[in-house]
Amino acid sequence: MRLVCSYCRKSLGEKEPKSNDKITHGMCVDCFAYYDRQWSGQKLSEYLDTFDVPVVAVNPDGRLIAANRRMAKLLGKTPREMFGLLGGEAMECQYARLPGGCGRTSHCYACTVRQTVMATMQSGEPGVRVPAYLNQEDQRLRLLISTYREGDCVRLVVEEISVADAAQPAEWRPAASVP
Repeated sequence: MRLVCSYCRKSLGEKEPKSNDKITHGMCVDCFAYYDRQWSGQKLSEYLDTFDVPVVAVNPDGRLIAANRRMAKLLGKTPREMFGLLGGEAMECQYARLPGGCGRTSHCYACTVRQTVMATMQSGEPGVRVPAYLNQEDQRLRLLISTYREGDCVRLVVEEISVADAAQPAEWRPAASVP
């Protein structure tokens, strides 16, 4: 009888009776190590580190509750330094320093990143590969972002990032109108 990992389908060898051509299931060492971390309460930041792209988790107030190492490296911060910051504060949006702060300036109503996160938070519908821009003090970044609701939080994934041409006009495209 063939023994196969029921999670990844890797062959685990044979088991008595060997003349039986049926399949039985078990769990390989790699899958056990992976799922054991999850079953014993894997940290959210550890889970986010499994993604190959920059990712943060945002609570209903727009504050970062976890970030993976790729996002931290991209922003030049540690995940701990980013914890509790509003999205624009963590991403160093030039408008986050204006009176009112992140989420409360006139610019925030046209911010595709904020609008996409909040629309996903309210509706539960994902935003997939949404084009956005981030204006920082010294540069303008072009992003492709995706958002996914995960319980009471939204997972924001930066799919692509590049430095935008300074002469290029803004292409704001709010995902939805959020009150």
